Amino acid sequence: MSTQSQQGKWVDIAIGVLKRDQQVCISLRQKHQHLGGHWEFPGGKIESGETVEQALQREFLEELGVRTHQWQPLISVPWDYGEIAVRLHVYVSECFDGEPEGKEGQLVEWCEICDLTDKRFPEANAGILMALALPKVFMSIGNFDSLEDGLRRLRLALENGVRLAQLKLAKIAPSDRDAVVEAFRALSTEYQAILLLNASPEVLQKYEGLDGIQLSASQAEQYSARPIDLNHLLAVSTHDLSGMRHALAIGADLILLSPIQFTKAHPDLQAIGWSRLNEWLKEIPVPVYALGGMGLEDMQKATASGAQGVMLTRGVWPD
Repeated sequence: MSTQSQQGKWVDIAIGVLKRDQQVCISLRQKHQHLGGHWEFPGGKIESGETVEQALQREFLEELGVRTHQWQPLISVPWDYGEIAVRLHVYVSECFDGEPEGKEGQLVEWCEICDLTDKRFPEANAGILMALALPKVFMSIGNFDSLEDGLRRLRLALENGVRLAQLKLAKIAPSDRDAVVEAFRALSTEYQAILLLNASPEVLQKYEGLDGIQLSASQAEQYSARPIDLNHLLAVSTHDLSGMRHALAIGADLILLSPIQFTKAHPDLQAIGWSRLNEWLKEIPVPVYALGGMGLEDMQKATASGAQGVMLTRGVWPD
């Protein structure tokens, strides 16, 4: 996979994810089309002078016969197919008038988000599927005094809507790790939430039922290929564009980038800032979470810059 192309060679494509509850509208590419037989999210090339929203309104009316409104950015996916390099500007909306139908003879259906991975999509759509499956808030589990205290706090966070969390194994006493991991995993499963361990790949062999791992930047540098199977999620922490490129090279499903703003946790690292975040993400085809000095109040800036959302403890891990 290559995510870079010669200057001026990118073709900008508007892609729309139309949602209805937990379903999304997809269509089947016809045999005579490029990547025929693959499912896709409707959309098309952005014409000169159009915004992404205008292109989507036009495409959905022409292709599906529905009028759409209030499109919001989800992810931007750059992808080089060799013969053509595209940048998919993916937006999502739940506001539309009419019932989608294939105006150009294509098969159209509503699919549960959790069932999308059972469909055959173009390779470039992997980042879109991941972005749809992941929430906007990625919680880093904070301090707790005991297993009972940790479970109480985690349950409160889950009750408040957290559906993606990371547990730092190194912060737990070795004698307590098995009990903590098993209990936190079971509680997360109860709420259908994703729990990642900030630990080496070997933990996946020790603890059954884990959703995946998060590697630090230094850990990721030790690998030249994906260190875990495709049935588990691989998150990678990074601090610059080079680190994000390496995360892609080893098959990261999602990336964490820090520090976006100054943080006492990394006083030696210069803040990346929102402008540079936006520029870097134009090259990254998978969901990226912004962290470092983050609060829930930064969510709008993060998503406007192209990030999936924010990773934080403050404001989501109960005091």
